[in-house]
Order: sequence, then C-alpha cells, then structure tokens
Amino acid sequence: MQKKNTDSKKYILHRAAVVDFDNTLFFTDECTIIASKEIYGRRMPIEEIRSLSKPEKYRIYRLGFEKYHKKSRPNTLMIRKLKKSDAELILLTARTKEDSKTIMSLIASSGLEFDRLIFRPKKYLSVHDEEWKLGELNKISKKYDEIEFYEDKIENILHAKNDLLGQKMKCFKVSGASIKGV
Repeated sequence: MQKKNTDSKKYILHRAAVVDFDNTLFFTDECTIIASKEIYGRRMPIEEIRSLSKPEKYRIYRLGFEKYHKKSRPNTLMIRKLKKSDAELILLTARTKEDSKTIMSLIASSGLEFDRLIFRPKKYLSVHDEEWKLGELNKISKKYDEIEFYEDKIENILHAKNDLLGQKMKCFKVSGASIKGV
C-alpha cells in the first residue's frame, strides 16, 4: 500500500525493518553461558537457561550482558542486509534500558544507525517476550504500510504472524548466518 505525498505528488511506501537484538543482530549466547557458570558453577546450555524461572533467567542475562558483553559478536550477514535496506530501522529488544548504553555502543561499532530503539520497560518483565513484542508490533503496524520482522525465536515470529494476520508483515527467522522467510 502506498501513501500519496501531496507536496510532490509522488507515491511513498512507509516500510519498517523491526529487528531483535539478542542472537539476531548480535550473537549473545556466549555471554549468557559464561554468566550461568559464574552463578551456578557450570556452563549451562542456552536451552536450560531459557527454561528457568523469569527472575533467574533475568539474573543470568543481566550479569552476562553487563559483565561479558565483549563476548558478543555481530551478525555480519544481518548487519549488511540492514545497511542496504531503505526501510526505517527499529530495534525491538526484550532487554531493559539498563542495557541501552552497551547496546547502543555495540550497534555504533557495527556502523548501523537505527531510527528508533524500543527497550522493554521493567514493569513488563513478568510478561512473556512474545506477548510484549506483539503489543509493540501492533503499535508499529499502525504507523507503517509494510513491516519486515527479524527474530531468532520462532515462537515470537509465530505469535506475531498469527495475531497480526491482515497486516503487511513479512517475518524472517534468523539463525546464525541464515535468514529465512517464515
């Protein structure tokens, strides 16, 4: 769908590329695994960490990023793709503003510039990631004609796809150096 710009009588398509941070834009699992060793005395697999209670999982993710963020690696394929994009770039991360300075520093080091950064407010930490992201995607969908959503967790993608049918949204699963439409 295109909107008409009455000043120049040209048609403009308002597109947004909405991108997750952890393991989509930057690979951060190693930070989390190192933090699990510091807290629990062993390197826990990421699947086990994800299955912990929200407070324990948050504690590990916070420590991992706060103390070991230098172990994060950029997803160069994703970064190259976004640099070529003519869409407005929006970072949508379940991380809180506590991590914003580090995230902005990592993004700057990659040479990317985002038009908007959306961090999860602490008051929504008890809400599942997919529910919170769906709420934010609903808000974003009201402002853009087309959305590309890049995410590493299939449950977040499917939740958004199922609830935002009828929206002009393309979903992409990012897994390592692979980006596939869903």
